[in-house]
Amino acid sequence: MTTQPLESIRSGTFALIDVRTTDEFQQDHIEGSIHIPHQEILDHSERIAQLPEPRFLYCRSGARSALAMQMLQQCGVTELFNAGGIEDMRELLRDAAL
Repeated sequence: MTTQPLESIRSGTFALIDVRTTDEFQQDHIEGSIHIPHQEILDHSERIAQLPEPRFLYCRSGARSALAMQMLQQCGVTELFNAGGIEDMRELLRDAAL
């Protein structure tokens, strides 16, 4: 990634992608995030490539977002950042607000 995560968040130019299941997303998600379950990520690679950069992916623990990121990179999508779990992403957003 060419930009630093905190700088991108502070600038307001980024995309949040929640790769958890529909049930997980409905129970709790970060406002403004786009829900694309990791099993469907390849079906949406062109759409994701059009989202603002960088693109932060998160799940529950970071494993599914890492997998989704790898699949997207293989499709040529760049400027991706695995934020880890949803709480990690929330912490990153809080840190950027400071």
